[in-house]
Amino acid sequence: MKHVMKKISTLAISVLSAFGAQIAEAAPLCEKSQIRLVNSMREIAQPYHANLDKGGRLFAQWAGLEQRYVLQLNQGDSDKQVSLMRGILSTNPKCTIFNVEPNSDPVIKPMVDTANRSGVWIVTHWAHGEGLHPFDSNPQWVAHVAVNSLDAGVAISKILVDAIGGKGGIVALQGRLDTDPARKRFAGLQQVLKDQPGIQLLDQQTANWDRTAAFPVMQTWLAKYGTQIKAVWAANDDMALGALEALRAVGLAGKIPVVGVDGIPEAIDAIAKGEMSATVSSDAYYQGSIGLAMGVCVLTGQVPLPKTWPKERREFYLKLQIITKANAGQFRGDPQASAYAPEWDCANLWSRSTGKAF
Repeated sequence: MKHVMKKISTLAISVLSAFGAQIAEAAPLCEKSQIRLVNSMREIAQPYHANLDKGGRLFAQWAGLEQRYVLQLNQGDSDKQVSLMRGILSTNPKCTIFNVEPNSDPVIKPMVDTANRSGVWIVTHWAHGEGLHPFDSNPQWVAHVAVNSLDAGVAISKILVDAIGGKGGIVALQGRLDTDPARKRFAGLQQVLKDQPGIQLLDQQTANWDRTAAFPVMQTWLAKYGTQIKAVWAANDDMALGALEALRAVGLAGKIPVVGVDGIPEAIDAIAKGEMSATVSSDAYYQGSIGLAMGVCVLTGQVPLPKTWPKERREFYLKLQIITKANAGQFRGDPQASAYAPEWDCANLWSRSTGKAF
């Protein structure tokens, strides 16, 4: 662990300039050996979530806290996600940091309320509900690391439009409709289609982010609309891959453009092969680790308490990366800790921020 502390301590001057003189003497809140890292998410069967977990484990190993890493899976049950969180807080909550990928928008408030009461620390991702912010009297809510899902929806929609020359019918697979990312990604599609009179949205249906649910939906659409379908829009890569499997079954893979979101390995491989046109990545490995890095920096005293941070450091958007066949090779293969280590350092926690998200 000494090498990790040395890495962090060498950033004192940089952190000082970022926050001001008050942090130079920040006292550690916990001994390093007491810190517990928790990643809370729906599942790991889906590749995006599996990569969240991989990112968290990668950070834990790098930080010398591999034995202090905990994965909590709620299987799509919001009550269970809250219950699992509360269940672990009987021991040492003030040295525990939760990195949360919410099952649904409403689950964030009870988790934040639990954090404020118990002293545990929490970092959230994606959406958290209207009017709810870390900087509004939520001292234990370290930050909300957001992704501009509207921008993601617009980006893949523009690529899809270009792929079919602005003409023809398309079908759209939506995510869980009780989540902000699903609603905003689809709103991005609608925004683009307003200026595309030559494109017709033949049908749209939720497949709940799930590949196995998307497959029969796509089969039904192929039977119903046949050659009218010129492209497939999907709110995430897993559903895009379900649709792609249905296209493969009838010899249409690579002939009908498909787009998704998340940048999961299988989707990137499909793009490289020409079977998908594009995806947009917020980097699940990064999202699975950055909240844990923030927590370690707070608990070791390398940054001040979050309540002293400016608002734009407690709720911010991440940079998005559009992945097409032209650059797919850059994103293939498992990441190494060395690729993320500079961003885990306490002075660089906001290196991927594109600005406030409120």
